Amino acid sequence: MKRGNSDLRLTALQLAAILGPDQCVVVGALAVAAHGYPRATDDVDLLTRLDLRKAQKRLRAQGLDATMKRGDPGKGDFSCLQGSLQGVRFDILPELVPLQWEHALHLRVSGTDLRIVDLDGLVRLKLRAGGPQDLMDAAHLLLLHPEHIAKAREAARAYRLEDKLDIWLKDARVRSKVDEELARVRKASGSADPMGSAPARGRPICAPTARRPVRPAFAPRSSTRSRPRAGSR
Repeated sequence: MKRGNSDLRLTALQLAAILGPDQCVVVGALAVAAHGYPRATDDVDLLTRLDLRKAQKRLRAQGLDATMKRGDPGKGDFSCLQGSLQGVRFDILPELVPLQWEHALHLRVSGTDLRIVDLDGLVRLKLRAGGPQDLMDAAHLLLLHPEHIAKAREAARAYRLEDKLDIWLKDARVRSKVDEELARVRKASGSADPMGSAPARGRPICAPTARRPVRPAFAPRSSTRSRPRAGSR
């Protein structure tokens, strides 16, 4: 059963409170939605810079049964924690790629900040995963935020995925969905310019009439102060 983003955000907020709000960020489909590409999901993914065993202890101390799923590093797999909270499945991932934690976005949920992984970090996580849905998500986000394409191509080259990423960037279905999302935002805003008077951040290459990237489906705000990187790898 697919749940609304509002329900899932509340679950993510509860998990972040247990792990430590400064020790984790939302990744996965909720983060993709925060950066402008809403799609259906029924689970919550968080990434933590805590050691997974420490994260597991914190969850179990609150009565949550979080199981350690062991990955095979030789096959490119990774370990993670899996469990459920009030019927919502969740995964807690380790820091699979180096993140700029101080660049996390902050989403206000029930009066509390929920940290969302920054766009560059999210794209690198999608490239690290490398599956078809991951590459499609990355392409969709990059077409909405084309100023990040060059950096993403460099990261894709490191994973030998540059050609596959380019295929998705040129995919007619992805470009059509981006156009639909831009049109939806323009209609909702009642203006041809979805960002109003916001600073220009680049032109989506699949929508020449849109002067600025799409506004995220739910509007996170960028961090206004730097946070210590202690504990990050």
